[in-house]
Amino acid sequence: MRSVTTPLSRRTLLSGVVGTSVTGAALLCAQSPASAQTGTALIPTALTPTALQVGGSTRAFALAAQRAASLLSTGDLATVSIGVDGGHMVGVTFPSGASTDTISVRVRTAGADWTAWSDLPLNDSEPDPETAEGRRSVTASDPLWVGALGTGATVQVRLPQADVADAHLQLVDAGESTALAQPAQARTTLASPGTKTSPKAVAQPTIRTRAQWGADESLKKGGASYSSTIKACVVHHTADGGTYSQSEVPSVIRGMYRYHTVSLGWSDLGYNFVVDRFGGIWEGRAGGISQPVVGAHAGGFNTDTFGVSMMGDFTSVAPSAECLESVAKVIAWKLSMYGLPADGAAYLTSAGGGTARYAKGTNVKLRTINGHRDVGFTACPGNVGYTRMDQIRSRVAQIMGSATSTAIDAKYAAVGGAGVLGTPTTSENDTPAKNGSYRFYTGGAIYWSSRTGAHTVRGAILAEYGRLGWEKSGLGFPTTDDSPAKGGFYNHFEGGSIYYSAATGARDVRGAIRQKWASMGWEGGRAGFPTTGDSQAKGGWFNHFQGGSIYYSAASGAHFTGGAIRDRWAALGWERGGMGFPTTDDTPTPNGKGWYTHFQGGSIYWSASTGAHAVRGGFRDTWASLGWETSWLGFPTKDEYPVAEGLRMEFQGGSLTWNKGTNKITAKKN
Repeated sequence: MRSVTTPLSRRTLLSGVVGTSVTGAALLCAQSPASAQTGTALIPTALTPTALQVGGSTRAFALAAQRAASLLSTGDLATVSIGVDGGHMVGVTFPSGASTDTISVRVRTAGADWTAWSDLPLNDSEPDPETAEGRRSVTASDPLWVGALGTGATVQVRLPQADVADAHLQLVDAGESTALAQPAQARTTLASPGTKTSPKAVAQPTIRTRAQWGADESLKKGGASYSSTIKACVVHHTADGGTYSQSEVPSVIRGMYRYHTVSLGWSDLGYNFVVDRFGGIWEGRAGGISQPVVGAHAGGFNTDTFGVSMMGDFTSVAPSAECLESVAKVIAWKLSMYGLPADGAAYLTSAGGGTARYAKGTNVKLRTINGHRDVGFTACPGNVGYTRMDQIRSRVAQIMGSATSTAIDAKYAAVGGAGVLGTPTTSENDTPAKNGSYRFYTGGAIYWSSRTGAHTVRGAILAEYGRLGWEKSGLGFPTTDDSPAKGGFYNHFEGGSIYYSAATGARDVRGAIRQKWASMGWEGGRAGFPTTGDSQAKGGWFNHFQGGSIYYSAASGAHFTGGAIRDRWAALGWERGGMGFPTTDDTPTPNGKGWYTHFQGGSIYWSASTGAHAVRGGFRDTWASLGWETSWLGFPTKDEYPVAEGLRMEFQGGSLTWNKGTNKITAKKN
C-alpha cells in the first residue's frame, strides 16, 4: 500500500469527527449525500432514488414513407406532410455525419390555420466525438416547441429533395408532471473566522432541480462523467423560436431532454443549466450542480467547462433582462467556487469534432465566459444574444465583487450547513503545501483548491483519505462531493477514487486499475466494490474486488480475473508463481462452454465439468496448434504433473506428454 505521513493535526481531527469506520458509515447514512448536490437540503437531485418519473413519448416518422405535399414543393425543395396525434416538440434527424440544410416546419392543429414556417438550424451543441454519447449521436435539427398539438394535427417539413429518403420527423410528447416548480429557499452564506485561503464566493442562487421539471431518469444512459476541474463557461441559446408560458417551462425542458436522449442518442440533457425568459434557473445534466459534470453543449470543449443555455432564439431579439440576470447569477456562483475571475483567461485543449472551431489537440486560449460561437462554428447564442456577452461578464464581475464569504463557506451553505455537515470544529486553514484550503465540521470536511473547487468529504471515506495522507497521498483534492453509489458512497479525487460500502469499508482505486474498473461499470459491474486499497504487486499494482481482482503492470496493462480462474491463479502464487500478470480479462471460450484468461506465462482455462487448470509452455503451444478447447483434446482436466518420461497434462479427449530425453511432446487420444 502506498503510504504518506499523515499530518497529526488533521488525524487528530478525525478522532473527533468520524472516529472508526463504523462511526464514519453512520455519518454517511445520517444525511444523504445527495443533499450536498443541490441548493437545498430538502429537494432531491437526479441522483437520488426519489427523483420524479413522468410519462412522455418519442415517435419517429420516416419522411420517405409519408405523402409529399407536391403543390408546396418548389425547385429542389420538398414538403412532406405527416398526420399526428399529440406531441409538444418537433425536430428532424438524419444519419450521423449527414450534410443537410434548409429545414423548415409548420404545424396545423385540428380546426386551425397553419402556423408560419419556422426554420430549424442544425443542432450545433454536441458531445465530444470520442465519448460513448458522441459515437451514438446523430445529425439533427434543433428542436422546436410547438405546444400541445392534440388529435388530428398535421406537421409539414420542408427540406431538400435529396434529404427526404434519410430524414425522420421526431415528435416529442413532453408528458405530464405533478412536480411543483416552486423555487428553492435561498440560503444565507455564513461568516467564518480564521485564515481564509479560498477565494470569495457568492451565495448559490435559486436553482430548480430536475425533479421540479419532471425528469424521467430512466431516459439517462449511464452515470455522469466528471472533469477534474472547471476552467470556463460557455453560454448558449436553445434556438427554439417557439413561445412558451411560465407554466410551460418544465414541459419545454422535458421535451428538450427527451429529444437529446431519445432522438439524438445523448446520455442526458446536453446543458448543465437552463435559464428561461422569466429568470428561472434549472438544473440540466445530472451529476450535481456544484460538480464539474461533463456536458454535451460544446463539442470539443465539454471537458473543464459548464454550459448555460438561455431558452429561446436570440438571433434577432434580445434575451429578457430577467434571463440575463439569472445567467449572470449562476455563472458568478459556479466560477466563484473555483476561484475564477469573470473576465480571465482559460486554456483548454480541443477534443475536435463536428462543429469545434479548433482541431483536436489544439491548445486554445479563451475567456472565462464565452459564447458558443467562440469555440464552435455556430451562430449560438444568436447574433443579438452574443452582443450581450460583455454585459453578462460585467454583471458577473459585479456580483462576485460583492461576495463576502469564501468558497468553503458558500459550499457549506449550499449543501445545507449545520443540518448536513454539523457545526465547524476548525477555522478555514491552508493545506501544508499552501495549494488549497480545508475546514472540518462535526459531520465531515470541505476541501478546496483552485483546480477542483470546494467539495465535501465525509464518514469512512474521510477517515481513509486521512489515513492515506490527505491531499499529499497522490489522491490530491476531491473533484466530487461524497455521492451515493450502488450500495454505498464514493468521492472522486484528482488522482483516483475512494469507494465505501458497509461490507467492504472505504478503499482507494487509482490509475489504470480505476480506468478498467470504470469501463466495467464501476461498483455496478461484475467486480463490485473494492475490498482492498490500491496495492503493490511484484512489478505492478492490484485491487481486489467483491467479484474478482484487477491487476496491472506496464507490460500487460490492467485486466480483470475472477471466480475459479482467479482462485487457481492465486493457488499458483498470483503474479509471483510463474504465470505472471494477466494479459487478457476473463473471456468466454468461442464454443460458449467455458472461460479462459491468458497470462504472461501461460493460460488458465475453466469449464463447469473440468474446473480451472493452468496450461503453460510447450503444452500450451501444442494445444493451441490443435485448436485449443475446440480440438479433440477439449478442456484440460489436470495441471501438468511429473511422470517417468517427463511431464504430462490430461484433457477431456486425451493427453499431452513431454519427453525430457527427446524434448518432444506427444499427443494421445483416450
